[in-house]
Amino acid sequence: MTVDTAASTSERARAEIEAIDSELQLAFDRILGAAERVAVAAETLGVEHASSIQAALTDIFEASSVRDIAGQRLSAVRQAVDHLTDGETASQSRPERKRDKSSKIEEKQDHGSASESGLLNGPQLPGAARTQTEVDALFDKLD
Repeated sequence: MTVDTAASTSERARAEIEAIDSELQLAFDRILGAAERVAVAAETLGVEHASSIQAALTDIFEASSVRDIAGQRLSAVRQAVDHLTDGETASQSRPERKRDKSSKIEEKQDHGSASESGLLNGPQLPGAARTQTEVDALFDKLD
């Protein structure tokens, strides 16, 4: 793949990611706007009807957190595209140089920043996170 092809492919990927992000935001804005209008209308109903509607609206509002998670995942994909593109361009324009980064990684692990920096990448992929049982076991060891 040439540098020009890699650049155009990465630009297309970035444009697709931005389109997904923008369309998701517009859809969630519409969903939340509609839910808020339903909440206002529910206030005019009797208590028995309003409470079930409010419960359903609470579910909608809680489920809307998926927008933040999707945004975090899209940011991770953006970074991966940038990394791959930068690597592709660099490998084609100059000879590969290998560096030993182990001292930096060990330093991060010693000071705890390696695990903290991982939090900046958004949620774990399904199946990659610790289970609740494993987390509970860690806290049990503290007692």
